[in-house]
Parts: sequence; structure tokens; C-alpha cells
Amino acid sequence: MATSELREITREEVAKHCSADDCWLIISDRVYDVTDFLSEHPAGRGIIMMHAGRDCTQEFLEVHREDYIPAFAPKAFVGVVAGSGAAPPPPRPPGAGRVDFDSNSVLVLTRDVYAPEHEEFRAKCRAFLKKHVVPQYAKFEMKGMVDASVYAKMAEAGFYLTLSIPKEYGGLGHEDWRYNAIVCEELEDCDCGGFFANLGNDMVLSYFTKSCTPEQRAKWMPMLMRGAVIAVGMSEPEVGSDLGKLSCRAERLPDGSGYVVTGRKMWISAGAQAELVVVACVTDPSLGAKGISLLVVEKGMAGYSCAKRFGKLGKHASDTCLLTLQNVRVPTCNLVGEEGKGFVYMMGHLPKERLSIAVGSVAAARRALALATNYVHGRAAFGGVVGSLQSVQMKLAQLRTEVQVCTTFVDRCIAEVSRGQLTTEGASMAKYHATELSFSVADSCAQLFGGYGYLKNSPIGKLLVDQRVVRVYGGSNEVQLEIVAKGLGFQPQRVARSKL
Repeated sequence: MATSELREITREEVAKHCSADDCWLIISDRVYDVTDFLSEHPAGRGIIMMHAGRDCTQEFLEVHREDYIPAFAPKAFVGVVAGSGAAPPPPRPPGAGRVDFDSNSVLVLTRDVYAPEHEEFRAKCRAFLKKHVVPQYAKFEMKGMVDASVYAKMAEAGFYLTLSIPKEYGGLGHEDWRYNAIVCEELEDCDCGGFFANLGNDMVLSYFTKSCTPEQRAKWMPMLMRGAVIAVGMSEPEVGSDLGKLSCRAERLPDGSGYVVTGRKMWISAGAQAELVVVACVTDPSLGAKGISLLVVEKGMAGYSCAKRFGKLGKHASDTCLLTLQNVRVPTCNLVGEEGKGFVYMMGHLPKERLSIAVGSVAAARRALALATNYVHGRAAFGGVVGSLQSVQMKLAQLRTEVQVCTTFVDRCIAEVSRGQLTTEGASMAKYHATELSFSVADSCAQLFGGYGYLKNSPIGKLLVDQRVVRVYGGSNEVQLEIVAKGLGFQPQRVARSKL
């Protein structure tokens, strides 16, 4: 393109394009629209947003050559600054390939688990996240929690709690779990994997919709409909995956009006904000797991508090807490279902929780693969690009195969749970395989980014640290393997020894 044919743009016009969904830059008097490159930038979107709508030539050229932009955003060039006489942008590096791979195009098989109505729901969910979550996500990570107002907006839009609340209470009443899976996938795909909306959707809500009495639902559904933050308190400082050994006690009051709850709950996601917490506690210590009950503790009850918020390696937009309960009086009407059935209820709800973790994890793996593929197609090295190296091509081919296989299996589990046919073993297999794979893929992909992969706010770096913990929560992966082994007729070694 001749210089005389280039579109001329005033600096005042460029200055108008300074938001996350409309971001222009000036480099060497050339104007680039880098909106689509924000979430791909290996150092993090915040680096670009610092310069949105203005001339960043000096800052940019201190780190990169200008051909960096055409390499990774070949369609970004818009025009030149009016009156500058600037030439067209430099060419892409020799051998540079396509850099528009996404979580779908890295797969070889077309996913058939979703119908058109699900994809319509996905488009709406993505639009919501891009408008209400993505622009504020860095702030949420710094605060260590997502604003309660975002949960409320998400509920109003039908993506948090309300999607599964029965229609008789004002919700959308989706029994089809594929809608829940889409929310998990889109959060990961929008680089917002630390926002635990699926905690309420897939891990807590079902206690209210499936295990509570009609009277209890009438009491709590209005709170849930407005998007109240909810949590579940299972783990304790000395008890993690072994839920049958809880020590939090609930002593029944002599007059039968309620319980006095004393104990601590550890690693509680959303605990600092939660208005309702489903707490697992021991009502009869002589019965072991059969003496565990569930009580709904409400924010503001005397003796209940968030004693500590923990700093974590990843998942920074989610608060993780130690909750203390000191002689908390909980009325009998807050007992979930029947006394002594708490362990049964927890085991019944855990398969969906574990599948939810698997869905998010394999979505993160697809996202990591797409990020790395785009990066090696544009990163100049050795007279070409990193993707020209056979070792890189073989590694990405291997990862692509593993991600495809895992996606296919998890999709089958999504279909199974939507038909009410998912087994505990199937959920455990999915959770184990997807979480092990997601961390492995993120680690391998981070290697391909070199130093950029180790930057704190880089998309691939955040994926790496976020995916480390998924092998732990929801029941550690060692526990998942024990569950799978039981289906082959084996008993956990500790059980076998106790019978000797």
C-alpha cells in the first residue's frame, strides 16, 4: 500500500479509543487497533491498557521492535497519524503463521455436546463477562474477591444461581447441566478463572434446591434469586479430604429449638462475603460419618466470623478463608434435610462439583494451548519463528492430542450428568484426568513463552498458578484415584489394614 493511500487519523480521534473493548495505540506515527490482542499479550493486558489511546512509541521500542505488532496482530494496522507522512507498518517475521487460534480451533473434532440454544446462551454469557467482569478483573485480583454487585448482576442476567433455581421461585429452572458447564468454560476462556461463580452454581446451590424443605426454600430463595454469595464449609484445619473425621460440633439445645455450633472451617472459598454457609458438623460423634449433619449458618449470627483470609499462589480473585464458629446458635429450621444425613448429602452432591472442576480445567488447557500456538507462530527467532522448530511442533501436537482426548471424555461426562446418568467414578475420573492435564499443559505452554511465561500478569503464567490448586480442592486427586480403584474391586489400603 502506497503512503498516499493510507488512512490519516488525528491524535484526538485515537484518544477516544482507550477502553478494554476498544483499544488503539500509536507507535512511530502508525495507529494500531490492538483490542483483539489484549487477552493474548504475553505480558498481560494491563501493559497495553497503560498506553491505550495514546502514543507509546518510546515505551514500546524500549522493549520490542515494531514488527512485534504485525507479528501477533496482523490485522491491527488502522492508519497513520494525520500529517505525519508515516509509511506502512513493517512486515511480519519470515515464516509467521496464523495467530487467531482459540479454544475451539485447537481441537480437531467438532464438539457435539451443545445444541444451538446452548451456544446462544454461551454468546450471552461471554458478552456479559466482557462487559461486567473482564474490565474489572485486575481490580478483583488485587482485592482478593469479586464485588458482590457483580454476583447480583450475574444472577439478574441468568448466569449465577438463577439459571438453576426452579421456575416456581423465579429462576430459569434449567435442569440441563450443560448451561452450568458453559459458565465454567467461558470464565476460563475470558481469563477470569479465579472468579468462582461455579462455587455457587455447582457446589452449593443444590443443597438448597435438592436437600432443603419447601419452607426452607421459601425462606432462602429470595436471597439466592438476588445473587447472594454462598459457600460450603466442609474442610477443617486438621481435616481435608477425609470428611468422615470432622470435629466441628453441633450440640442440640435442651429445648430442641436449635444447635450450638463450635469449630473451625478451613479453605472456605467466598467465606469472607458469604451470606449463607452450608456447614458440615458432627451432631452425634458416636456414629462416625452417620453422625454428620448440615446446618445453614447465616452471616451476622453471633459467634460466627471470618477469622483470616489467606494469600494464595493463584486464583487471586477468590477469597479463601478460615471461618470460626464459637457457640453459634443455629435454629432447628436451618438444618438441611434430616439430622445425620449430612455425609450422604455431601457425597451425593460431590460428583457435579468434581465435574465442574474438570470442565473448567480442560477449558483452561484448551486456552493455554491456543495461547501458546498463537505465540510460537508470531515469535521471531533464528531467522524465522519459534513455531518453525520441529521440537516445538512435536510438543504442541502432543499437547493437542491430549487436550482433544480429555475434552472428548469430559464432554461425554457433561452429557451423562445432563441425563442424570453420571456415576461417582466417572466424575472422579474426569476430575483427576482434567486437572492433571491442565497443569501439565499450562506448564509446557509456559515453557514456550520463555521469560514472558514467568511474568506475574501474563495470561499463561496466571493459568499455570491457577491450575496448580485444582488437583487439590474438590477432593485431592489421590482420593479420586481411590474412588476409581474401588470400581475394580479394591479397598483403600487403610481400610484393608483395619480389618486385619
